[in-house]
Amino acid sequence: MSQKIGLPIRPVPIFNITQSKIEFDLFIEIQKKLGIGKVYNNRQNVIFVVKSIDEIVEVLLPLFDKYPLRGSKLVGYNIFKTVALMIKEKKHLTLEGLIQILNLSYFMNKETSLRTDDSKEILVKKLIEKFGGLPTVLDIVLVNNTSNNKEPLTLEFVRGLIDGDGSFNVSFVTTRRRINVNFTVVCELSSISVLNDLVDFFNCGTVYKLQSNAARYQVQNVEDMLDKIYPLLFLFL
Repeated sequence: MSQKIGLPIRPVPIFNITQSKIEFDLFIEIQKKLGIGKVYNNRQNVIFVVKSIDEIVEVLLPLFDKYPLRGSKLVGYNIFKTVALMIKEKKHLTLEGLIQILNLSYFMNKETSLRTDDSKEILVKKLIEKFGGLPTVLDIVLVNNTSNNKEPLTLEFVRGLIDGDGSFNVSFVTTRRRINVNFTVVCELSSISVLNDLVDFFNCGTVYKLQSNAARYQVQNVEDMLDKIYPLLFLFL
């Protein structure tokens, strides 16, 4: 068994949700419902943050196991869950465990992360300076969500997806004297499979790849909006 030693760096799992500050009251309700975390408000955004390892393991992990994520977010969650359980078991206090966590999680959420190979190398050098060399460690097998990620989308999942990443808007085209309606859901390109599932769920819409390493599900047809989108989202609330 690896011996606990003083380490110059320590991993800290953090769960956060960020939205426009107009969602402040909703975030307060989320905090009250879960009974964990804190809500912070700045000039533009409201952020719900959970840092306590006990709250993560005892509340968040069971929640996301019961209501699983999809696409790249499920991959990220499985890494997060594996690391959180390792930290709960104090494995991050050993050099071997710390290296395993570093290798496993450093580039999580790569589409939005500012982490680079150079920044990781700085952390590795800190460890080498302290210990003179690093042991070879085995790769960690992820703790996977046991649900079938190929199951059809549920209405609850779709509503949550739209709350976070969807929008409805009306545009005015003056050159042709037209008014257009538009419903979109935008996510990272790595989660494009979720948007493709929306096409099957609503039986309408189109998915586009964007230049910003993102993808967009879009519905512009008025009949589809009234006959397929509106009944599912509003008539059965």
